[in-house]
Formats: sequence, structure tokens, C-alpha cells
Amino acid sequence: MNKESLTAMAIEAGKRYLGREIVIQSSADFTPPGKRVARLVRHSMNGRRTAVQIRWYVAGKAYRSLPLTSENATMTADWKASGQPVSESPQLTLL
Repeated sequence: MNKESLTAMAIEAGKRYLGREIVIQSSADFTPPGKRVARLVRHSMNGRRTAVQIRWYVAGKAYRSLPLTSENATMTADWKASGQPVSESPQLTLL
């Protein structure tokens, strides 16, 4: 069986069980609003301090560590902004 046929079988089983088709994209983000934090950290390896890194936290748990570069700082700002609650997002409000 190939991947497409397995996916089709899983969708059909879900339809039979739930009564409708539910598809969740693999790139979907289920982080609760306001739960993303980024910090600058230094890891200690073998008693030596390493270079400063950006560490991402989701709901208080370490998610990813990245080297401190301008590209990663920009990506971190975008990552944090996409996880803000709607009221904190800098968006225009239509009246």
C-alpha cells in the first residue's frame, strides 16, 4: 500500500466513525495564544559556556534552540507574533 491509499483509508474510517470528514493539516499550529516565549540562553557543556543561543519555549517547555543570528532573531519575532492572542496582534480593527 502506498501513502495515498493509506491516507484515503484513514479518511474513510474517520468519516464512518465521526460521520464527517476532518482533515488536519500537518503544518497546523495548535499553540495556545500567548504561550510562546523566546529567551537568550547559554548552554554549559563540559564545564565550558557556549555561545549565546535563542531558545524557544511553548507553554513553559523548551521547544527549539537556534544560534543567535539576525535571520533567527527575525524568525523568532515572527514566530512569537503569530502566537499572540488576537487582542494583542497589531492588526487593524474593522468597525
